[in-house]
Amino acid sequence: MNKLYTTASTLLAALLLSACASSVHIRALAPAAVPMPANLQSVATANRIIPESRRDKFFDALEGAFTGEGIGVDRAGADECVNVVGQALANNSYRFKVTQAQLQLLGRSREFFLPPLAPRYVQDLCRRTQVDGLVVLEAFDSDMLLTHTNGFRTYKDKEGKEHQVPTVHVEMVMKIVSGFRTYGAAQGFVLDQARQEDQLVFRGDGDTYQYALRQLPPPEECIRRVAQRAGDGYARRIAPSYIDLNRDYYTQAKKDVRMKEAAQRAEAGDWAGAATLWQQSARHLNPKIAGRAFYNLAVASEVRGDLPGAVDWAKKAAFTCNNAQARQYLRVLNDRIQAQAVVQEQLKSVPTVN
Repeated sequence: MNKLYTTASTLLAALLLSACASSVHIRALAPAAVPMPANLQSVATANRIIPESRRDKFFDALEGAFTGEGIGVDRAGADECVNVVGQALANNSYRFKVTQAQLQLLGRSREFFLPPLAPRYVQDLCRRTQVDGLVVLEAFDSDMLLTHTNGFRTYKDKEGKEHQVPTVHVEMVMKIVSGFRTYGAAQGFVLDQARQEDQLVFRGDGDTYQYALRQLPPPEECIRRVAQRAGDGYARRIAPSYIDLNRDYYTQAKKDVRMKEAAQRAEAGDWAGAATLWQQSARHLNPKIAGRAFYNLAVASEVRGDLPGAVDWAKKAAFTCNNAQARQYLRVLNDRIQAQAVVQEQLKSVPTVN
């Protein structure tokens, strides 16, 4: 659903490029990709990649030394990943009550994804932690790829003469592969399991290779940033979460000065005042002007959270005034209405406040 929102918003923006337009940001709840059962209301997070033997600790240290990532950076990255999962579940919506306890579970081996925890062990952990389920990081591995290209930069001296100086551009791709499981306390079974791949690219430039390298963040910082993305991504998988939407709207129309004034009010946050002016412009005899006004009224309704009203205005723009952008916008609004219904269903079972 998030991808659909992004694609549709991008297309709408492209359609409006030919017209004078401004934009507004809207926060909306997107449904979880994997709905959780109603009896799962409180969760604790856990880190299960802690080595359980000296041999595993030795190999982890050896890997960090040979890859250049540093010793112990995967452990720190995993801790950050689990921290962010808990924070995102607590902040993105009110679907779960998240306990402050972050459990540290022994279990990592050279095997990437361990077998699930035993049901009785899960039930015991949940009983002792007083939660309905566990969100467990059970696999975490980082991989760093460093590349460089040689080039030139041109500069002028005091006399205006151009000179070329060799330069080096470096790119570091930091990839993290993580594995999460969510367990329910009722039977101790796995409710969800996901293997994720996340990466970020970091760049640096300099006159020498070593100088360009110094422009990159330290590997442990890069791992931390990608780990944050991984943790947030899994939280969004199992709980409704807020996303940012972008909506463009017309700022003017020929032979109607009210459109410009209304846009100024909208930019100042006075959407009610802008809507009043757009309603006047919607009565214009020129269907192009009326269509733009109807379209903007649809955006104003969505900003206020009135999706059915937004659909009504968009239909008038699309079918009464033949506004092509409004037809695309109608599809976006209908998708949002469907997503909102799914979110409401997923949030029927929420923790009770004591």
